[in-house]
Amino acid sequence: MTRTIDIPTFQAAVVRNCSPTLAGIKPASLFTYPGVYAHQDGSSATAPITDRRVRLLNVIARCNHELNPFGIHLSVLVWRPCGALVYAYRPNSLTTYLADPRAKTTLAKEGYDTDNLPLCLAHLASRITLASNNAAECACGQTRCALDHQANCGDGCTCEFPHEIGYFLGYPYDDVHEFIVQHGENYKVFGPWKVYTNVGQALLTFESYRACTQHLTHVYQQGHSLAKLAQATR
Repeated sequence: MTRTIDIPTFQAAVVRNCSPTLAGIKPASLFTYPGVYAHQDGSSATAPITDRRVRLLNVIARCNHELNPFGIHLSVLVWRPCGALVYAYRPNSLTTYLADPRAKTTLAKEGYDTDNLPLCLAHLASRITLASNNAAECACGQTRCALDHQANCGDGCTCEFPHEIGYFLGYPYDDVHEFIVQHGENYKVFGPWKVYTNVGQALLTFESYRACTQHLTHVYQQGHSLAKLAQATR
């Protein structure tokens, strides 16, 4: 499925997928904006694909113009045959989260420099690209790879996100650590993330995410802009 590339359609996707980040209760969110943004066979981007990328980047730039004053930024991490992987994050909150030794130590072993957020995100993008068994392209480095990992992304596109991805989404440190150690198995509860430790707190957080998304979706549908949503939750 190819989604229309325009401001209303993209903003609706942001609200649907990133409301907890817009509201400031989560440092980052990640979602796929459907469409063909890379060739399945890894060949160079042709005019239609390049045009789609440019149009989406222009839409994102306009959204960033609204959201940046509120400490929120949107960017494309990876171009994939099934869609663009869009990352919404609060740089200040994310930097603070990643500075904790529980994240910093693990990420350093995987080559991340958590003292430099742009480089850190570029490294994440390259690792997501390498985990794809389709011809994904890192949006910041044009890296291509086609390794054989299996995790459905829709429309025949498959990839396996690096196990440390949970740190970049602000999930509880202990749960991310256990997810890495146990390779995603043996979890107690499955929701926005796989829970290994504090189930009660996780269920409360799941509900807060759900309620936040429901509320901001309602407000957005009343005609409010992304900036108004971010401002209203400050």
